[in-house]
Amino acid sequence: MSRRRLARRCAPLLVVLVGAALLAVASPAVARPGGGGGFSGGGGGGGGFGGGGGFSGGGYRGPGGVGRSPGDDTTGGVTGVTFFLALAFFALLVASNLRQSASWDSRSEPSPRRHAPQLDVIRRLDPEFSAVLFQDFVYALYARAHHARSNHEALAALAPYLSARARTALEAFPLPGAPETMPTLAVILGAVHVEQVTVPLPESGGTNVWVVLRIESNVTLGDAGSEQNFYVRETWDLARNVAVRSKPPEAVRSFHCPNCGAPFASSGGDRCAFCGEIVSGGRFDWAVMTIRDVSAEARPPALTGTVEEQGNDLPTVYQPGLIQNRDALLRDDPAITEAALEARLRLIYDQLNLAWTNRDLTPVRPYVSDSLYNYLQYWIDAYERQDLRNVLQNMRILQTELAKVVRDRWFSAVTFRIRATGRDTTVRVDTGELVGGRPHRDREYTEYWTLIRGAGVRGAPRTDKSCPNCGASLQEAGVNEAGQCAHCGAHITRGEFDWVLSQIEQDDSYTG
Repeated sequence: MSRRRLARRCAPLLVVLVGAALLAVASPAVARPGGGGGFSGGGGGGGGFGGGGGFSGGGYRGPGGVGRSPGDDTTGGVTGVTFFLALAFFALLVASNLRQSASWDSRSEPSPRRHAPQLDVIRRLDPEFSAVLFQDFVYALYARAHHARSNHEALAALAPYLSARARTALEAFPLPGAPETMPTLAVILGAVHVEQVTVPLPESGGTNVWVVLRIESNVTLGDAGSEQNFYVRETWDLARNVAVRSKPPEAVRSFHCPNCGAPFASSGGDRCAFCGEIVSGGRFDWAVMTIRDVSAEARPPALTGTVEEQGNDLPTVYQPGLIQNRDALLRDDPAITEAALEARLRLIYDQLNLAWTNRDLTPVRPYVSDSLYNYLQYWIDAYERQDLRNVLQNMRILQTELAKVVRDRWFSAVTFRIRATGRDTTVRVDTGELVGGRPHRDREYTEYWTLIRGAGVRGAPRTDKSCPNCGASLQEAGVNEAGQCAHCGAHITRGEFDWVLSQIEQDDSYTG
């Protein structure tokens, strides 16, 4: 029996032994940008469109979490703790010896975890379809819909993309204790799970493609200084006519009339006042037909306390056909070597941890997508409001594994599972009080990171911290919040010139 197969056979036993020990001993808090203690304010999973990159908020659990506070360790007085710890220590040693370093050239083995439904099947009908752009659309529509929730006219302007039934559901959205007229201050998505993709067969006579999404978000109401925060879960059912073709990137978030492109104004019955067509119901673009299974809890962002790291010992979820997809990418662009792409990944990793610790995203802005930037800034603001700082020290990547390669008309996306470690603590800025983590102990974790790049871009990934368009130093010229180089004005954060980070997904919730 090979060592790898033996490791897989032993994995359930190792999980049981380690889990028993962790039940007895508190774990330090985990925050980190895009990972850790539970987007919902507790332990709980990420998710995210089944991988593939994109608008980047999907698949995150927010920094911080809820759990035992430092000093609440129950290391004594518990029957059998010493026994379980000894078993866990032995199990970890065995696991360490059996673990093999997999890399770009790994031959993937079947994963026991269920793969999420894949959006890429939609390309059978629509060669222009891009999972990245679909995510852009969903995230932008979700934010706009919730910002318009208390404004009937603003919702009506989204009629091509939100059915009358969906708009009614938004107007009646159950946010406990919040006045109906309270304005929406911020909307941030934490997880978007693809639950179902239905592409009708030609002989079936079906007229629509359907996508069912389960969404988790934080919605903040009120004005600055008097915010009310809600953790929201809902299911969206989207439909689009089978004959429709996807919009190009520049048109994805316009939300104009999907037929003529004019700013939408209704002449009655969801009919565009400019072109005269009824443009609702998915006739010309994706439309949310129903919003259901809604729940909302008043819950501020939880940034202190401790939670357990989850998923480190789970097997890597490899994409079916990964080797063929990787080889096709390499044939089209031989400059994308393992070493070059990993160097780009490590550059982004280092810049992100530095920016996160300093609560200033400027250094990492050139290397993250627009939506990931917005997501990260939401949590930076949350830390600042609570006078907290999540301090990441000596953070380093120990291992990377290629898990997924997706290519479409507009984008290429590569997903790596990274194993990393470092010191992760949360402190109060004014007093220096430790409110999460242990400053003298490394915390090992695993995550799935997705990088995207424009489909037509070629060449080795850059690590020189210069604008990929004009060559100006990004440290001196900088990149503004809109993702444009301050020197030449080029937008560089959607992968127009080089790979950017678009998605971080937690190991225990990643389904490929």
